[in-house]
Amino acid sequence: MSINRAVLALGAVAVVGVATVGASVAVANSKGKPVPNAAVLTGSTWTQFKPLCYNAGKPLTAKQQAACTALVQKQLSSPSALKTITIANTNSTFSINLDQLAANKGWTAGGQNGQLVPVTKHAYAGPLSVTPVLTSTSQSTGAASLADNGPVLIIEGQRSSTSPNAPVYGEWLFQLKVKGS
Repeated sequence: MSINRAVLALGAVAVVGVATVGASVAVANSKGKPVPNAAVLTGSTWTQFKPLCYNAGKPLTAKQQAACTALVQKQLSSPSALKTITIANTNSTFSINLDQLAANKGWTAGGQNGQLVPVTKHAYAGPLSVTPVLTSTSQSTGAASLADNGPVLIIEGQRSSTSPNAPVYGEWLFQLKVKGS
């Protein structure tokens, strides 16, 4: 008899669990479209964050794009406002993972020295060297130097130098910063 009670108890737990999951999915779907996240992997640490600009899966309008550009510029001028990802040293690598919801539309990532990830529909890109993100070039001398931090912008959409008018669906901005700097 005790085995039958245990089986019944497990069956009851399974039924309650399925009912709970079913109700949770219904509630989640009733709250609107999900917002895709970006995640950055450095070493064994994942850091996940929401987009800076997003329009419920639709292309950003010209007005939204202008506001997003202004927001990106504002955050770039105040690095303490940026999402910061700490890296071990200037020889480190990092990876970017974009939710498949966003990756399906294509995405790219770039730093101050150009493109890090060409337009792709793969959710994951990496390992990527931090050197292009941290390297800055002097406007007056042309000499390159390695900084202790640098920004990375992820753009959802297939916008590139060959497709500058392709729609943009979202933007994520973060900075890589060398530990202890």
